[in-house]
Amino acid sequence: MQVDVEQIIERSRLCPLQWRVLILCALVTLLDGFDLQAMASVIPTLAADWGTAPGNLRWIVTAALIGVAAAALFVSPIGDYVGRRMMLIVSFALVAVSMLLTATASSATELFIWRFLVGLGLGASIPNAFAITAEYVPARQRAATVTLMACGIALGAALSGGLAPHLIELGGWQAVFACGGAIMIVLWLPLLALPESPRFLVARARDPRLIGRLVERLDTGFRHADGYTYTIAEPESNSLSVAQLFTGGRAWATLLLWAVFFLNLGLLHLLANWLPTLLSQRLPLQQALHGSAMFQIGGIVGAIVFALAMKRWGVFRVLAVSYLVTAAMLTMLGTNVTEVAGLFALVLLTGSGIVGGQTALNALGATMYPTTARSTGIGWALGIGRFGAILAPLVGGALLAAGIATEKVFALAIAPTLACAAVVALLGMDARKRARV
Repeated sequence: MQVDVEQIIERSRLCPLQWRVLILCALVTLLDGFDLQAMASVIPTLAADWGTAPGNLRWIVTAALIGVAAAALFVSPIGDYVGRRMMLIVSFALVAVSMLLTATASSATELFIWRFLVGLGLGASIPNAFAITAEYVPARQRAATVTLMACGIALGAALSGGLAPHLIELGGWQAVFACGGAIMIVLWLPLLALPESPRFLVARARDPRLIGRLVERLDTGFRHADGYTYTIAEPESNSLSVAQLFTGGRAWATLLLWAVFFLNLGLLHLLANWLPTLLSQRLPLQQALHGSAMFQIGGIVGAIVFALAMKRWGVFRVLAVSYLVTAAMLTMLGTNVTEVAGLFALVLLTGSGIVGGQTALNALGATMYPTTARSTGIGWALGIGRFGAILAPLVGGALLAAGIATEKVFALAIAPTLACAAVVALLGMDARKRARV
């Protein structure tokens, strides 16, 4: 007897097994977000301790991003072969250990190495967390669920920015990494209870008994029996080829997705990494750190608004309008605003467009590709995007080291924001064209 696993998932309401997956993947994204923001939060203090200008630490700022890019391109796709569960468990352990070791660094070289290893773990864990989340929920809820799941990254980054001043006061910049690494090691153990994706198991023709046990938990009225086989609407594949991203009429959409990931992640990391330093030129350091947390809080608000709005107006229309509004906010930040409430409001709205926009883009990437290429598709989009995430902070650091005014740094971010709106509009046109075929 053949059993269609997709039909069972499509008609399911969230059961305890699905909630377990969502909660565990949310923890992964939360703690990964904490680590991504940690380096930015400590830069002013670290620069003061080492007697150098913040802009001179730009290679250390981008070390984790280089690791993320390498892992997203070459490591996370392995999840499409060995499984999302194994990749999450191993990569999250690497992040936890490397973050603890970051706290022991006594030179720029050591700090770069540990941050690079952190990035390798992040680049493998985030795409696979999105992939397994997407594969455990019905298609009608997939984009909204992955968007909300990605809120964990912004929430973790906001927590990092909010806690950093107090941790630095207690134990210096090292305390931020020691605290984050310790929490990650404690929360790594629950990841062992993460089940594998039934869609993945079917796509890779794994043991029917294992698939049957998962299906029984998704549908309490179902019972596996000898001779049962399980299917999904997608063909089985043992290929890890990136060529799958360019088949089925997806070539142009894949290139556009890579372009908007490159632009948006560049904007996100330019602002996330240098906001504490930029705001400290207008505000006291503690207020600057709290202000930078507003960028990530805005991302959470934006992601929730996007998840609701996308159900009514679609992801492309919502994103295009959001980028236009964000460009207006950056224009205002490019003026000499020094009033605290006004600055915080502008940073929050900017974060809602850029950080919130990235959560929507992650959801879009998780829905564009078949199961056999989902981690590869998300991983490569994130990997290409990380080149923007590496380049933009380096340029920002060089500008700051050269003494460029804060206002000009914000103004330079306007053009790529408008470009994001244009690329999203093209993606929407392509999606409508392919839907008519």
